Amino acid sequence: MAEHKPIRPIFHVDKLGLMCLALTLFAGVSRAAPAANKEIKPLFDVKIDHELPNPRETFDEVLKLVQQNYYTDQVDDKSLWWGAIQGLLRQLSPEENKGLAAIWLPEEYDRVNQSLHGVSESIGVKSSYTPADGSLTVTEVIPGGPSETLLQPYDRIVRIDGQTLKNLPVAEIDGMLKGEAGSKVGLKVVRDVAVFDLVVTRAKVQMPNVEVQELPDGIRLVAISQFNEGTSTELKDIFDAAVKAGCKGVILDLRGNSGGVFSEGLKCSELFIPKGQSLMRIVTHGSQVNNYVSTNEAPFTLPLAIMVNGSSASASEILAAALRDELAAPLVGEKTFGKATMEKIYPLQNKYRVKFTYAALYSPKGKSWQKLGLVPDVVVDEDDAIPGKTRKLAPDQRLSLDKQLRAAYELLTRSIRLTTAPAPAEK
Repeated sequence: MAEHKPIRPIFHVDKLGLMCLALTLFAGVSRAAPAANKEIKPLFDVKIDHELPNPRETFDEVLKLVQQNYYTDQVDDKSLWWGAIQGLLRQLSPEENKGLAAIWLPEEYDRVNQSLHGVSESIGVKSSYTPADGSLTVTEVIPGGPSETLLQPYDRIVRIDGQTLKNLPVAEIDGMLKGEAGSKVGLKVVRDVAVFDLVVTRAKVQMPNVEVQELPDGIRLVAISQFNEGTSTELKDIFDAAVKAGCKGVILDLRGNSGGVFSEGLKCSELFIPKGQSLMRIVTHGSQVNNYVSTNEAPFTLPLAIMVNGSSASASEILAAALRDELAAPLVGEKTFGKATMEKIYPLQNKYRVKFTYAALYSPKGKSWQKLGLVPDVVVDEDDAIPGKTRKLAPDQRLSLDKQLRAAYELLTRSIRLTTAPAPAEK
């Protein structure tokens, strides 16, 4: 008999990288006494629709069969346990986002933690994914980042390091673009009719949180790109300055803002909502309902309009829902992403981190936007790349090219005129 030699497996069964933006714990707002409500339905179903007799024994039986009969002996217990953990977490994730619950290696969590503080090691672009053709469309190039002179809005990335992107989870694509500063990543890019290859050196990128632009008639545009530590403080300073300058109204731009730190979204809501009014309701373990209320005795009262689109998610939706429910602030743009869950990160003894849904989120009026999104009061379709492409233009040019911005501006100025118009004289 020939000597037995190890056979290399056809495919790898070791770890899969899982990268996605996490929401962290909340703090700093008043919470009304919780109440149990057993009638609340889950936002997404995680139960199986068939019987499974003796589940633990079945798992052990399958494990033993694999260990004894799998075609290669290069599958170790560590790989099998890793797969079991991932399977457990996928079962706890909604169908549209199977990476929502995840386990992170220490170095992966370090990158996530950096991003929550406004720093990432990446190629320095914002983008939107089109599953139909597997392309990543650049919507904004971060100033000073490694792609500033290489990529531009509307560029479509179709391959990363030679790998096609079709049918890949967004979290996995995000992980492919991120990496250690100084490392390189190869991109195949389509620009108009040209197709070319690029090599981009990843670097630490400081993402801007909030940007301000003066518009005509005393209106200010305040764009929040993400909710990181300190975003609410930055936003407060901006509104303090606006009030002192005699600003008449503000357009909050949440387009392209996929969320970030949960507590910052809540604190931003509290800047505008008076004491005692609801910021949000959440349902936690055991169907405990918690109503988070504002403690702000001196909220900002400037008239508001909020711009959103399909990339506005999580903390962006928290802010938008609260301002609409409690202040009747109109939403302008396109339906939001539809993520109404909060994930909590738990440290493990081996220094890994695990993340899964800790709470379901509801607007102050008790409505969920999970998967449904928030439907704007004024629906205006717009190319996702327009905000990034026009951000450096003069106000008049920007209002001319950005249909959503123009609609929000016209809505806000009309509302201000109506509320400040003198009452008709009595006859």
